[in-house]
Amino acid sequence: MGYRQVVLTLPEQLCILFHNHSNQKPLYSGFVILAKACLSKLIQAHFKSDACEIAAIIFIHTHSCNGNYNPHLQVILAEGAFFLSN
Repeated sequence: MGYRQVVLTLPEQLCILFHNHSNQKPLYSGFVILAKACLSKLIQAHFKSDACEIAAIIFIHTHSCNGNYNPHLQVILAEGAFFLSN
């Protein structure tokens, strides 16, 4: 099965809130959960079916390669979907 790499970055306005938050763990967890839900909806819309699941590996990176704070998700997303059987 083929795959695609997807990068999802927080808007700049939210980066400051994430950086200054005293408990970042639930923010990062929510970011990952929201990303998976959005990608799932996108794939379901493509296949015109709510009965499919995506295969994704999601990594969170908090800094860019130059060391700046830049929370973003690196996603390895399988091309296609798994269809649930009845």
